[in-house]
Amino acid sequence: MIGKTIDIIISSYNAKSLLEKNLPEVVKFSGNAGIIVVDDGSDDGTLEFLKEKFPQVICLHHDKNQGFSKSMNIGIGYSQADFVVFLNNDVVPLKGYLEESLKYFVDKDILGVSFNEKNSSWPKVSWHGGKFQFTRGEDKSVAYYAGWLSGGSAMLRRELLVKLHNFNEIYSPGYWEDIDLGWRAWKSGLKILWIPDAHVLHQHESSFSKLDPHFVSTIKQRNELLFIWQNFSEKRFTISHLLFLITHSIKHLGYLRIIFLALKEYLAKGKKTKGILSDSQVLGLINKPYEH
Repeated sequence: MIGKTIDIIISSYNAKSLLEKNLPEVVKFSGNAGIIVVDDGSDDGTLEFLKEKFPQVICLHHDKNQGFSKSMNIGIGYSQADFVVFLNNDVVPLKGYLEESLKYFVDKDILGVSFNEKNSSWPKVSWHGGKFQFTRGEDKSVAYYAGWLSGGSAMLRRELLVKLHNFNEIYSPGYWEDIDLGWRAWKSGLKILWIPDAHVLHQHESSFSKLDPHFVSTIKQRNELLFIWQNFSEKRFTISHLLFLITHSIKHLGYLRIIFLALKEYLAKGKKTKGILSDSQVLGLINKPYEH
């Protein structure tokens, strides 16, 4: 991996304070990697701060807030590096995280690796109750085949990412776009890893925490349905999901609004994922220790 180039992409909205606190650590532990901050319509002086304090950082600015998916896609499109790193503005990398990550890209089919967040783990994925479900994997001693890459702490091979058309912007302003990207990658024959030896700290102070909780909850639920409708096609999943929609709506009438919002977005922008692997095959490959 000698000579490979890396760009770090950070989407930020009205989070100057987080950049002031965390960007010095990103610079400190990222060696010669380029840093791209996509300033997503901030009005808190972020742009001026970056120009003054971090002139080496490339800043791409939107006049209006575009949302996480579109901002990251703009950063990916700007980069010409071999690898891109996704970092949330509330994530701090630790020493050696890039070097440890690069070791896993010997396998040409690996799209990317998720970093080891101190208080998190790899996603243990399943399908039950008519839904796509996940919990945190318990074993963090070895690398695992993971269902997706963290949108806020991961390294990816840019060429393969571009072939997958980056993040699907139907999920704007955020949530589930990284899970969608991961599922599309697996179905296309690529692999994704969670690795234990690239360490970061996630402080959970992102811009989403400042938004109206009801709005965030609505977006999460809407995007969950968009993910399932776009990515799962097998009959057994479709039937069980329809049963979930019916029974859950009977118990929670307010959920009909979520279904309506998701259906409206799906009919306007939705697209079924096609690939060489079925969802059942993908489920059979993930949640297992990495074989190398």
